[in-house]
Amino acid sequence: MQPTTGRTRNAISAAARQVVDWAGSAWAAAAAVAVALLWLAGGVFGGFTERWISVLVAVTSVFTFIMVFFVQHTTGRESRAVLLKLDELVRATTGARDELIAAEQGPLRDQEQLEEQLKSSR
Repeated sequence: MQPTTGRTRNAISAAARQVVDWAGSAWAAAAAVAVALLWLAGGVFGGFTERWISVLVAVTSVFTFIMVFFVQHTTGRESRAVLLKLDELVRATTGARDELIAAEQGPLRDQEQLEEQLKSSR
């Protein structure tokens, strides 16, 4: 298996972002409602057979499984960008405490101590 190149990673990341953006759109919500109504109508008129329910469960499980990864990827990218911007603001602000830079990467215990220090210094 060959490692992915930067260009390939960027293309995959951009595609994931587009999927998440589309999935969160009003058009996607309307399409989901339409599909659900059609599926329900099929069950009402064709009978709620065991096969009908099995297909419903399988399809929704697959879509949910895939969307979890798309959403996780996009959220991770956005969080990383926000944290980088905040780190840059801390670096650029005189009087800011440098130990807050990349605080999210430290152990939870250290984060809690920093939080207590910030609360007590108000």
